[in-house]
Amino acid sequence: MRFAVALLSLLGIASVIGTVLQQNQPQTDYLVKFGPFWVQIFGFLGLYDVYASAWFVVIMLFLVISTSLCLIRNVPPFWREMKSFREKVKEKSLAAMRHSSLLDVKIAPEVAKRYLEVQGFQGKTINREDGSVLIAAKKGTMNKWGYIFAHIALIVICLGGLIDSNLLLKLGMLTGRIVPDNQAVYAKDFKPESILGASNLSFRGNVNISEGQSADVVFLNADNGMLVQDLPFEVKLKKFHIDFYNTGMPRDFASDIEVTDKATGEKLERTIRVNHPLTLHGITIYQASFADGGSDLTFKAWNLGDASREPVVLKATSMRQFPLDIGRHKYRLEFDQFTSMNVEDMSEGAEREKSLKSTLNDVRAVTQEGKKYTNIGPSIVYRIRDAAGQAVEYKNYMLPVLQEQDYFWITGTRSGLQQQYRWLRIPLDKQGKADTFMALREFLKDGEGRKRLVADATKDAPAEIREQFMLAAENTLNIFAQKGYLGLDEFITSNIPKEQQDKMQGYFYEMLYGVMNAALDETIRRYGLPEWQQDEARNRFLLHSMDAYTGLTEYPAPMLLQLDGFSEVRSSGLQMTRSPGALLVYLGSVLLVLGTVFMFYVREKRAWVLFSDGKIRFAMSSARSERDLQKEFPKHVESLQRLGKDLNHD
Repeated sequence: MRFAVALLSLLGIASVIGTVLQQNQPQTDYLVKFGPFWVQIFGFLGLYDVYASAWFVVIMLFLVISTSLCLIRNVPPFWREMKSFREKVKEKSLAAMRHSSLLDVKIAPEVAKRYLEVQGFQGKTINREDGSVLIAAKKGTMNKWGYIFAHIALIVICLGGLIDSNLLLKLGMLTGRIVPDNQAVYAKDFKPESILGASNLSFRGNVNISEGQSADVVFLNADNGMLVQDLPFEVKLKKFHIDFYNTGMPRDFASDIEVTDKATGEKLERTIRVNHPLTLHGITIYQASFADGGSDLTFKAWNLGDASREPVVLKATSMRQFPLDIGRHKYRLEFDQFTSMNVEDMSEGAEREKSLKSTLNDVRAVTQEGKKYTNIGPSIVYRIRDAAGQAVEYKNYMLPVLQEQDYFWITGTRSGLQQQYRWLRIPLDKQGKADTFMALREFLKDGEGRKRLVADATKDAPAEIREQFMLAAENTLNIFAQKGYLGLDEFITSNIPKEQQDKMQGYFYEMLYGVMNAALDETIRRYGLPEWQQDEARNRFLLHSMDAYTGLTEYPAPMLLQLDGFSEVRSSGLQMTRSPGALLVYLGSVLLVLGTVFMFYVREKRAWVLFSDGKIRFAMSSARSERDLQKEFPKHVESLQRLGKDLNHD
């Protein structure tokens, strides 16, 4: 019993884990949440599919067997006990009971039996061979059903869990009849031994369907591979709907689906949403999740190996891969999910222009605990993988993001899932475009242009220092044009004594800012950009541009992509389950409630009235309600005494 209770506690803890930790999710999701170390530990313990793990199934099997044996052993004596009136009890035994008393009045056996029946007892009269008469009564013997119902409930619930635990599937995998596939991507590529028929007893699988697409199979996680489960119908996603809270969390999402029966061709249109599933052919379709379904994307792309300020237009589709050939270098673009809404804490700042406000027409903001949550617009995550298989991940936002007082196009980079994004911020000019920065970058890549600029900028310097000053300014600008601030820091560290580095660093930066200010003027003039008078906004733009230019010198991609447009396509994540064991679990739950009621609220009590040798002895006993008898027994004695006097008055 102690071991069984320990196992029940373990099952309870495991069930809590299975409820808190999302089950049967993609391995990459768990890797991002827990890291490479714990993801292997949790996988070894089977926590990603708790209810079908081997140890969970073994515990349920043990409980079914042990509890069944317990019932087989104890139900027959319980049944005999419930039917028995214990009519063979001896007078000495009655006298030895804790609640026993001799009545000092005369009362007929029929009257005593009738009194006990009125009090809720079931009575029986026994005429003994020695001439004595025994009235044996009982009530509350249904208490034994509590034990029986509770144990049957445990068996039934465990059987329901075993039926829905993929036990037959695991047996098929052990015998080699079923083989999970860890290489196929599409359902058509799975081998016959990796495909389960529509008659499979129980399963729980997931499928993502894009708008306008359909599916007639679901995918099941099995060990280190996948299985394909055929369905008796085909599901088509006609439209996906989603609504959000102000904080960006989804409030409600639903799918308009069309289900076509494979056997009859009958079509059924329904809308399913969270907690409102659809059941057909014993299979329940749940609204489980949502994702990007392959949206059409448009990018502005700048080749970072080229100085040109003019971008090329690149069209792509999210959740797809594309080759990217730049000169002799071959790369692969791997686009992840497109997200049309990103809610961040934007506690300060407001939209600057009416046109920007209209662009952000889906912005929802609410003040909560001093924070203002704002939708900062669409984003795309993608990876650029080189020929050696090494990849860097990027996250790019489509709309300008307000930081401090200025707007930027921002792109994050990281080389591993466990790393934080490092952000590149491209400053926008007063027209809200990146044209001025890209033109400045093109100008800085022009060596002859830099040389002429420095010559013009230093022509008014005193003659005795003009040549030296021009050479210093030209070298400073050339170093910055090649490696940004990092190159300038490296030059100072390598060529200037340590005790003079702080002083010379300030000198070089002042010189650099002056030359870059002249470079910005020349850029605006050369490329016919709108005039920009000297003011605080222009000064901030120049400083941000110098930061961004430095970031581009270390940018790990051969091309800078900026999301410029999209046509969103959503997909709905549906979970389909066939779980006949659920009915057994419901039945077991009802039996468990009944068992609890019978065990804790139904009290078994026994009463005897023995008429022997002119004496009348009344006795009572109870298995679990001794405290109740301490109050109840004297009342019964008093009532029988009063009844005897009332019926035998002169």
